[in-house]
Amino acid sequence: MKKRFLHLTGLLIIICLFVTALSCAGRTGGQTPSDPSDASTGAPAEAPTPTPDLSSFDYSEKTLDTDALAGKYKLQGRCPIVSYKPPKQDGKISALALDYSACSVEFRAFCEGDVTAEIYTAPTDIGGSNLYLNVYIDGVRNSSRADFCLKGRKVNTVTLASGLERGLHTFKIERQTEAERGLIYINSITLSGELTDAPENAKLFIEFIGDSITTGYGNLYPDLTEGEKDSNQASNVYQDGTKTYAYITAANLGADYSIVAQQGIGVTSGYYAHTMLGTYTKTCYQCNHKDEWGFDRKADAVVINLGTNDYTMSTRDKLTPEEMQKGFEDFCSLVREKNPESKIVWVYGMMNQGAEEYIRAALEASGGESAGFYFVKLESNGDGGNGHPSAAAHEANAEILTKALKDILG
Repeated sequence: MKKRFLHLTGLLIIICLFVTALSCAGRTGGQTPSDPSDASTGAPAEAPTPTPDLSSFDYSEKTLDTDALAGKYKLQGRCPIVSYKPPKQDGKISALALDYSACSVEFRAFCEGDVTAEIYTAPTDIGGSNLYLNVYIDGVRNSSRADFCLKGRKVNTVTLASGLERGLHTFKIERQTEAERGLIYINSITLSGELTDAPENAKLFIEFIGDSITTGYGNLYPDLTEGEKDSNQASNVYQDGTKTYAYITAANLGADYSIVAQQGIGVTSGYYAHTMLGTYTKTCYQCNHKDEWGFDRKADAVVINLGTNDYTMSTRDKLTPEEMQKGFEDFCSLVREKNPESKIVWVYGMMNQGAEEYIRAALEASGGESAGFYFVKLESNGDGGNGHPSAAAHEANAEILTKALKDILG
């Protein structure tokens, strides 16, 4: 009788423990308190992000200069802090320069109401008076290009957003127009609220080096300009550096990027006395920022799209094929020096194929794929302004390059 009682007692204890376990599993989504991992992946369950108390922030209006903004923004491209004298003002001020195509600054703030930026512009005569920006608010790009077309040499007060509800918002200002077409300096940001931490860098970082193709020269021609027209196909009206194979490839890969490009430039020969071989290490030669660039963040991949102007202008400059190839080899050495661990990918073919054999030979002379040098052939297209690739062609070539980089980078 005693054994039977003990047996029944033990059975009841087991049943109680089983019922308790089921109850705990129901309360924790199938996980016991001692196992906080996700049942499907085994990964630790993420703690929910606490919702901040919006009333804890200071919503008074503030104008933030470059010192106040320091450490609170993320940059894409070469964006130096510069000192300059604005028109009709005494003394110099500091500003954040958006120099090369698709350069951008991004920041976040707990704020409300309107957000404005004081932006200095100084167009050159090359592409007309228009300098174009993109502005993203909470990840949404401005719906009309005309919203952020800045004209003339002056300090502009630009409204980035109006009537924002109190809360966390993200902002991004991005340059469309290439470097040599004019200066774009951000003097300050005015908002009612407080900046928070800078957006995080992506894991992947790609540098693109190129000529007019990479700047987006003529890619909006003839009818992607929202009705704007210009008799000059090289006009800024027809150029958007954020609709190029380079920018789209970076977006496809979720990568951060830097674009170093100028229309007409070559490695050793082009439409200018200066060359990429002589100016690549400068912060932005085209904007007269000729100090040495630091290369502090090393690229995972460097994509070179040069050779079109070298081949076109080689007869004028009496450049022999051997000299052209030697220039390409020298440039490979320079890029490798500044990016010791990068995959260096030379792409070519969007306008002509004349330099292809010399580019391939230079890559082989530099060690080829075993030394991290690769060649990717792109598709030719002349449907844009002055025989340049159209926006659609840039998209198609971005797909080719995206696939190639995925294979190269693993």
